[in-house]
Amino acid sequence: MKINKKICAALLSASMTISLLTGCSSADKDAIRETSENFLSIVVSGTTDNIEKYANDSVSNGQFVRTFDSAYLAQKFKDGFKSDEIDADTSAKVDSFCELFSSMVTGYEIKDVTVDKNGIGTVTATIDTAFPINVIDNEEAVSKMNSITETYATEKADEIQALYEEHTDEEVEAIVYNDMIVEILDMYEGLIQNASPETYAIVLTVEKNAETDSWVVTNVSTYDNASTGTTETAAETATAEASQSK
Repeated sequence: MKINKKICAALLSASMTISLLTGCSSADKDAIRETSENFLSIVVSGTTDNIEKYANDSVSNGQFVRTFDSAYLAQKFKDGFKSDEIDADTSAKVDSFCELFSSMVTGYEIKDVTVDKNGIGTVTATIDTAFPINVIDNEEAVSKMNSITETYATEKADEIQALYEEHTDEEVEAIVYNDMIVEILDMYEGLIQNASPETYAIVLTVEKNAETDSWVVTNVSTYDNASTGTTETAAETATAEASQSK
């Protein structure tokens, strides 16, 4: 009986030692996973409602979250136009196009959760999208937009000249501006419709807030294309500080 007690004591001691060395417990991992789940579910919803419960200010206001915030993306897209020169029909088409942002994300999956000896969690996950996140500002899109501008000026030179005979310079510029926007939007819609789905890998750092005794995401590594099945932590983070330093 004494031997059994000694063995039990040794096993308990070893178990406690390992726990202290790793700084990890199943409860910690479960809590970190839950925080990550809540954080990512908000991100992929296309909003930022209550995200401050699961991430610090740097992450909540960082580029990663904004990349998947459909409201932010829509407003940023609209801010690129001269609102006082867009007519009602063009404005409606812009609004219709911006609705596509809300269907960009199709899902996410947490791949792994680890906790180091300091109690800091690292979560690898993937986010699936219906089309690439840079579909409207990649090289192909920029090239097509430049081509549309050049072609429009050449092919519609006579029509534009005729407009000047019936309208003021300001009116002609507004007509041309709206025509160009419609053509560019049609081009963007074509790119999105023909785009292939993408999967992006991300790495979350999750730490415990001593004041609130809750786990929060404190960093998101820059997402990376994970179509090859690999997940790598990028050197540059996608927090507010990182985006401001560019």
